[in-house]
Amino acid sequence: MKQRSIKQEKDNFKPKFFASSSKPKNMESRKSDLWIQLIWIIPGLFFILLFSYYAIYIIFAQGFNANGALEGFILSIKNFQNVLYKSNEFPIALRNTLIYSVVAIPISLLIALITAKALSNILNRRIFSFLQSAFFLPYVTSSLAVAMAFSMIFSNNGTSLLNQFFRWIGTGSIDWAKPSNAIIVLIIYGVWGMLPFKIILFTAAFMKIDKRLYQAASIDGTPQWLQFWKISIPQIMLVIIYTITTGIIGGFKFMPFGLYPSYQSAVASQAQTAVYYIFNKTSQSAGAAGEAGAASIILMSIILVMTIFNRYLTKYLNKKFR
Repeated sequence: MKQRSIKQEKDNFKPKFFASSSKPKNMESRKSDLWIQLIWIIPGLFFILLFSYYAIYIIFAQGFNANGALEGFILSIKNFQNVLYKSNEFPIALRNTLIYSVVAIPISLLIALITAKALSNILNRRIFSFLQSAFFLPYVTSSLAVAMAFSMIFSNNGTSLLNQFFRWIGTGSIDWAKPSNAIIVLIIYGVWGMLPFKIILFTAAFMKIDKRLYQAASIDGTPQWLQFWKISIPQIMLVIIYTITTGIIGGFKFMPFGLYPSYQSAVASQAQTAVYYIFNKTSQSAGAAGEAGAASIILMSIILVMTIFNRYLTKYLNKKFR
């Protein structure tokens, strides 16, 4: 009995001893882990503060400064008045951006849905992987190379590939220098850039739908188009809303650098987007930087409203289709 009691006391004593001795070690390890995490976070935090929050501060400082520059700050809304009322450049740029978003996003959405549905029905894995990579290739292609290709196809001179084709079939060439035609080129360029990401996203969403839903609908004699409308679309509705909202936000930030140099300045000013207008203003004098800041604040406010709208719409649809 004495030996057993002594052994129990030793067993009871050891955990307390080890717990008390290991506590400082655990605290030291936690502190070292914290320092390691901070070392990894600080570089990213530095770049976020420098290129995001400091840039936003510069934009607000220039936009609300009557002098336009950062020196000699005078609080004023003069830059906003100049941007909205003095010249019609920025309203035209906003109109072009809105036209691009309203036209390009539905077209890209429809093409992406049809293509993704066809891809998800392919049973051969090799063919599926090949086509998936082929459709995703434009997304990883250099934007400058794509812009150069579009400039060769839609340029306004006699050597443009599309005008040569039109002359060959006897319909005559098209004046791509007209602002209305230039906006069409921008829409085609934007659809080309948006399609790959949407196709991959929709393909993954279609493949997650339970196949038994389609089997039950086929047994009931439901046609394919009705299965697509009544089963596929509701199942991926949240993904569709996400792509629409992000597409609108991306549309307000759309600026094809490589296309505008192929047009004359007068045409580019009538077909420019809001971001390209801001880019042109920043490359001018210091006074124009204030107008660029004011235009950036207006554009930022529109994007912020769209982001908030997306948040509440996603919550509503998540409750409805859950």
